[in-house]
Amino acid sequence: MLRSDFGLLVCVLSSCCALACSGGTDAGSQTSRPGGGAGSGNGLGVGLGNAGVPSINTDPGTGQVLDQPDCGSILDVTYRDFDQTHPDFEMPFMGDVVRRGLVEAALGPDQKPVFKDRVGHPPLANSPTAINTDWQPKEPVIASADSFKQWYNTSEVNRAFPKKLPLTETTPGSGIFGYDSTAFFPLSPTEGFGITPKNGNPQGMNFLFTTEVHLQFKYTGSQKFTFRGDDDLWIFVNGQLALDLGSMHNAEEGTIDFDAQAAALNIVLGGSYSMDIFHAERHTSASNFKITTNIACFSPGVVK
Repeated sequence: MLRSDFGLLVCVLSSCCALACSGGTDAGSQTSRPGGGAGSGNGLGVGLGNAGVPSINTDPGTGQVLDQPDCGSILDVTYRDFDQTHPDFEMPFMGDVVRRGLVEAALGPDQKPVFKDRVGHPPLANSPTAINTDWQPKEPVIASADSFKQWYNTSEVNRAFPKKLPLTETTPGSGIFGYDSTAFFPLSPTEGFGITPKNGNPQGMNFLFTTEVHLQFKYTGSQKFTFRGDDDLWIFVNGQLALDLGSMHNAEEGTIDFDAQAAALNIVLGGSYSMDIFHAERHTSASNFKITTNIACFSPGVVK
């Protein structure tokens, strides 16, 4: 995938997420962009700030004790590895811009995103979910509803790996937690299908995978969650789409402002809510994943 050389995002946010980057074409002109390098990092992702991973149940901003006795900042993640034989991974069309509307706005009853459209719509600036109607992409970026269903369900076309993703405090006492990698390859070259794609992959990294995270958090106000990366990213809060960075694209950024989106997400202060994160790394030659949030305490979500 292609990646732009953006500066590091540091902002006060409210949840955690992750992502990787994809090659593509510029919107409007539809001209191809040059491929990005592997970027910096250790290939497994680099946590921000101090190496310690706190497990706390107080709000660092207010000192308020949270009613989540088992919460912390280490996230349970399921990665699923694919190879280039899957129609949605390492597609001939490498992507262009964020495409919204590829999935339904409500999470499915199985707590998975529901396929809506193969093409989607460009994003409306300064909105986490709205579409731009000024122009319409033509090339499909998902083969079918059936192919999409395989992204987050274990089957014969993928290999599943449960792992951990630690969020670390950017500066001790800041209350800002995150994870940042410009070479996000959580699966080693010997896991799953190994080094994929086989060709056009000079880094020898294990591209072509998806990321699935299910969490619970307490909404205490003034919380935000920012993600920057490539490719596809969808975050649902309380079962509703809260951030849409779908399709193959350069590293792109979006923020969930829980106060501003409270009515749309049907959340109220003091309540505990689900956060479901779905990411896909679908094309060489770069993989970026960055989360920044002021939510310090997550509990594992319950998947039905």
